[in-house]
Amino acid sequence: MVTFSYGVVLTPGQWSLLFNQKQNVLGYTPVNRAGDTMLGPLVTTPSNVNGAGFSILPGVAPENPVDGMYWATIDGLFYQIGGATVGPFGTGDVAGPPTSVVNRIAVFSTTDGAELADSGISLGSQAANLLLATPGAGAGAPRFRLMVGADLPTPQTVALGGVFSSTAPTHNFATGINASGYLTFAQPALGDISGLAANMAAFLAAGTSAQLAATMADETGSGPLVFATNPTIAHAAASTAVTQTPGDNSTHLATTAYVQAAIYATTTLPACRLATTTALASVTYANGASGVGATLTASANGALTVDGVAANVNDVILVKNQASTFQNGIYTVTATGSAGAPFVLTRATYYNLAAEIDLGDQTFVTGGATLGATTFVQNGTENPVIGTNPITFAQTAGVGAYTAGNGLTLVGTQFAIDPTITVDKTTAQTLSNKTLASPAMTGIPSAPTPAQGNNSTQIATTAFVDLAAAGTLINVQAITSSGTYSPTAGATRGIVFVTGGGAGGTTGTGSGSESGGGAGGTTLFYMAPLSAQSVTIGAGGGAGAAGGSSAFGTITANGGSAAASQNIGGRGGAASGTGNLNLAGGDGACGTNATGNSQAGGGGSSYWGGGGSGGQTVNGHSAGASAQAYGAGGGGGAYSAGVGGNGANGVVVVFEFK
Repeated sequence: MVTFSYGVVLTPGQWSLLFNQKQNVLGYTPVNRAGDTMLGPLVTTPSNVNGAGFSILPGVAPENPVDGMYWATIDGLFYQIGGATVGPFGTGDVAGPPTSVVNRIAVFSTTDGAELADSGISLGSQAANLLLATPGAGAGAPRFRLMVGADLPTPQTVALGGVFSSTAPTHNFATGINASGYLTFAQPALGDISGLAANMAAFLAAGTSAQLAATMADETGSGPLVFATNPTIAHAAASTAVTQTPGDNSTHLATTAYVQAAIYATTTLPACRLATTTALASVTYANGASGVGATLTASANGALTVDGVAANVNDVILVKNQASTFQNGIYTVTATGSAGAPFVLTRATYYNLAAEIDLGDQTFVTGGATLGATTFVQNGTENPVIGTNPITFAQTAGVGAYTAGNGLTLVGTQFAIDPTITVDKTTAQTLSNKTLASPAMTGIPSAPTPAQGNNSTQIATTAFVDLAAAGTLINVQAITSSGTYSPTAGATRGIVFVTGGGAGGTTGTGSGSESGGGAGGTTLFYMAPLSAQSVTIGAGGGAGAAGGSSAFGTITANGGSAAASQNIGGRGGAASGTGNLNLAGGDGACGTNATGNSQAGGGGSSYWGGGGSGGQTVNGHSAGASAQAYGAGGGGGAYSAGVGGNGANGVVVVFEFK
């Protein structure tokens, strides 16, 4: 059973538990006030020789009984049903609505007043919980069967006098049945709960501090809980409270976690009694659970002495000289060791987690022959992985002995540079305003790269030289055959010339000398960065044939055209419009229409030079000359026997720069 005690406020669940327990004890849902409806069956104890399981005290008959009432008088037991009183049930005949009885069994009549006679059929003994089922029609022996769901009537208000089905609202109790047969519901009130002290009921209803003061004699009732007699609050060993945000400067309760965090938020650790001056004797390190419970155990028996002082159990020792620096840290003495046992050190509980070990943590050493009254700072690793990362300590204060390192002198308490010591060349050093006389450098020395245009004695790096050399011509590639262009190593940009093939001169036809062929066009463009490109070289045309086009990647220069007639020389080829500079090839010269001493036209000139000369008839019917420069046209032939000269092949020229 849930019990009340000082200061306890029951929850709704506990109230429900109390009622359930009460119901379990009584065997039915308790009725707590007049007019309540019992929601469960009334279960009583069985009758015995000493008394009945249920007792109705005799009284007087009610003046206006209603259906469903039971009462007892000295005459017997009565009940009201269908607007009529049935009874008494006593030692004599049963009285009720029927007008006559037969051997104490009421004789009922039909609607016309005729008496319903006994059929004379005897009902034999039957098993318990069977339903009497009469014949469906006519006479017959009664029979018995088990009850089925269809035997139960559907609740309704008119025919059966029952109630309508109704779902109770949340947290409501049924309070009764209204005149229409509907269940009525209401939320329970404090008055429905028995066993509450008056002050507790008032507090649950109002909930003020004053009401609480009325229920708790030691409460002042003035706002927050304020106890007049300063009571002692007893906490169990495992009691907990909310840990406040670090830095909270208020009257909130401070948990042990808050206090520990506040202490270790500073870099000052608790003092150590001793600190090692050399590595401990041979020990075995066990890392525990990532540092928690980590130990250093001596490999041999013997008592532990640190800095000339015998260690005691629970002494805090600063271990800082281990060859395996991850073993260093702050330890407590678990076992001091003896002639028959090794010493054991265990990492201090406040310094055995990575999050607890920070750079700058400092601890004061209180004792020891040489390190007493000294301070050491952790300078190894911030939040080290314990058992892996180094943990080291450096002395920052105290009376320890100092020695001058390489390049230093120590006089009293003053350090100075020793000019007689050769500088350590193997350690990285920064020298400012120093003059090195003809130093011999090895390896790959480096220096800052000066800005471009710097003209001084400052060291020029390879980067400076490489950038200064940018734009220097390093090679010229003249490509006369189709294929693939590949940039020269170190070339980053270039100027490309593409020239088409020249056309051939026209052969003489017997009516005079003919015209020369046109030259191929030339395009120039700048390319950066240079990259491999496909190259096509246009072929020079034969007698009377046009020259082929040349291409460098997507840049094209067309070949020259052959002469259209004796009076019009071949046209020069056009260059691609995508170049930076596009030059058309020169036109071929026209011939003369004469059978005597006549001159044929010469071929057109390309960017690279002139075309072939035309033939003449003065010394015979001579042929035209072939072109002499890339992309130039051939000369025309003289009269009928003069063959036109050939045009020259095109060319691609790449001037490559750094």
